[in-house]
Amino acid sequence: MKKLRELFEDKDKFLIGAELVTTRGILQQEGSKKIVKYTQDLIADERIDWISVTENAGGNIMSAPDGLGKLIQEKNKNAIIHITCKDMNRNALESIAWKYANDGFDNLLALSGDYPIDGYQGVAQSVFDLDSVSLIKMLSVMNAGLRVKGRKPNSHIDLDKTNFFLGCAVSPFKTTEAEQMMQYEKLRRKIEAGANYIIPQLGYDIRKSHELITWLQENNLSIPVIGNIYKLTGGVANLFNKGLIPGCKISDEFLKRINKEKKSEDKGRKYFIDLAAKQYVAFKQMGYKGAYIGGTEKFEDFAAILERAEELKNENWLDFVPELTNPVSNEFYLYSEDTKTKLSDPKNVNPQITTYKKSNYSKHVGPTYRFNRLVHTILFNQKSPGFGVSVAKYNVLEKKSFKGLKRFTYFNERMIKAALFNCRECGDCSLPDITYLCPQSQCAKNQRNGPCGGSSNDKCELSEHNRDCIWVKAYTRNKYFNRNNVEHLSPIAVIKNSKLKDTSGWANYYLGKDHNAYKLDRKSNN
Repeated sequence: MKKLRELFEDKDKFLIGAELVTTRGILQQEGSKKIVKYTQDLIADERIDWISVTENAGGNIMSAPDGLGKLIQEKNKNAIIHITCKDMNRNALESIAWKYANDGFDNLLALSGDYPIDGYQGVAQSVFDLDSVSLIKMLSVMNAGLRVKGRKPNSHIDLDKTNFFLGCAVSPFKTTEAEQMMQYEKLRRKIEAGANYIIPQLGYDIRKSHELITWLQENNLSIPVIGNIYKLTGGVANLFNKGLIPGCKISDEFLKRINKEKKSEDKGRKYFIDLAAKQYVAFKQMGYKGAYIGGTEKFEDFAAILERAEELKNENWLDFVPELTNPVSNEFYLYSEDTKTKLSDPKNVNPQITTYKKSNYSKHVGPTYRFNRLVHTILFNQKSPGFGVSVAKYNVLEKKSFKGLKRFTYFNERMIKAALFNCRECGDCSLPDITYLCPQSQCAKNQRNGPCGGSSNDKCELSEHNRDCIWVKAYTRNKYFNRNNVEHLSPIAVIKNSKLKDTSGWANYYLGKDHNAYKLDRKSNN
């Protein structure tokens, strides 16, 4: 068996992957016979290059993915194991990564994960200690040889190198400029952190799928992309349309067509298989490295998609574009439409971007934000006169003789930051990174390296919050003041140090103890 990374290196091969969603229960028991049989059927099909196993998909609690992964691996088939941040802190993530390395699971898909929606006697508390960017960074460092503290003072140990082949996700199907551009920027950070391939989120607008490939090419990012195909049913389409599955959206117009098709004698099966097969052909022709097929609980449906794709392979795939282009209302596209292909035209960026109007980005720019920018310029900018004064001040406060004054200074900081930012006193402050928006109190997933993929129409994926995504706000604020000459995300993955909780964020910043230490040209003390 060729390893997955070797298959990706084969320039002439179009890869085929299958998705397995695990169940809640023991695989050997009666309730899991269906998923085990489906797994065995997928393993036996030589056309399939890998089988991917989800981890608590949709925020539901399921059996760990390595259970089915072992069945796949034992039969000499490549398995991709999903690893997410919602249920485990960084220690647990590192621990499970070592377990996967020991068990021979080198292919990982690193995700932030969907917010938990159930659990034993209630909804589980989310974790999100890391996010997808910082998780990829940690796994990449493990690949390079993780250095940890030794038992003796100032000593260290270099651990064995892992061999993870790391995948990441992105959503090219966002409806607004802010959401979409932040998705692309976060993807860039994932690639810089060490991602080896991309499996985008679900969507049914082929122009958007083409836009992703175009954006990568225009930004000289050479990384393979796998097209995500999900065989619909009428029921699933209705869930997508209502926004009940984070990050997955189907337009009202497309839903009308689906509802018409599902009235057929086979409940739309032929139509849904044909649709998936046309997506397969389109992905192959537009330069995707492979297809990742999910939504099939019966092997017959999976095989039918491949067989139909084979029948269509000599057709002009551009003829499928109108049927595969199903935008939601007021869809944002980065590139204008190519009048010939009806796909993205890399030579023509959306005028919404190029003909910049400052007023379009003023929604989240008020007096408080302007004041915060001014204070930052005077006191927190490394080149400002106030910065050096503040560094000297906090160095003095570190002395034992100023212990009382130090507590008083921190008390004032807490009062100011609680009133202005709803600060939660994490001590490793990301306010300047996110235009003075606190991820601890204002982001359900504490995302510090860009937005998750679950937002919809600028709103947080948790509908009960009914608030704009903080990264949407950050994007518009940055654009208002900087137009296109702006870096929305930190060039280095932001990883919060929980040791700093309930300490002065200002002191930690000025003394080089927090994640901003790299900006201050000094080493962190932690």
